This record gives sequence, C-alpha cells and structure tokens, in this order.
Amino acid sequence: METPPKTVKVSIFGEEYPLRSAGDTDMEYMSRVADYVDRSMRKIADRSPNLSATKVAILAALNITDELFSERRDTERKLSVFQSRAQGIAQWLDERLALEVPTLSDPPSSVSQAAN
Repeated sequence: METPPKTVKVSIFGEEYPLRSAGDTDMEYMSRVADYVDRSMRKIADRSPNLSATKVAILAALNITDELFSERRDTERKLSVFQSRAQGIAQWLDERLALEVPTLSDPPSSVSQAAN
C-alpha cells in the first residue's frame, strides 16, 4: 500500500513553497534540499546584490547542476577504476585456479601412486 503524499512548507530566498512528497520521501530530506537551494541563492545574491531573483535562481540552478555533473563524472571515473581492478583480479584468480585444477586426463595422485 502506497504512503499518501505529505506536504512540507519551505522557505527559499524569502518565498514560501509547499512541497509535496512522493509517497515515503523523508520530509527532513526535502527541507535539507530546499535549504541547500536557499543557501546557494543567498551566496550568489551576497556577491551580486543587484541581480534579480530570477537571475539569482538561474545562476544557483547552474551552480547546483555543475556540482551534480562533477559528482557524476567523479563517480563514473571511480566506478571505471573499480571495474578495471575487479576484472584484473578475476582474471588473475581464473589463471591461478586453472593452474591448480587437474584435467580429466590426469589421474588423481592416489591412483597413480597405487599403480606404481
């Protein structure tokens, strides 16, 4: 059964916004997201006080998107390194196991010793 949506009121750059949750979304999380947007906008407004709220919002959106893309790029790089390492380890293990596994044509050591 789905959790009904909840609403939390947040303040971003002096304006109140009611945000509806998507089912079981944590309300505290939604407040933290809104606070992050608010802080980003205020930082820009402090540096450029003559900008309109719309321009401040657009610049904040660009900055936040840049942060997101940078994090994604870093994550993809790390994932690529981990995948490469895992592939190398798997190959190394396969090679070691292939050296230790007797083939079907090799009799077990107890059989070959008994025959002598």
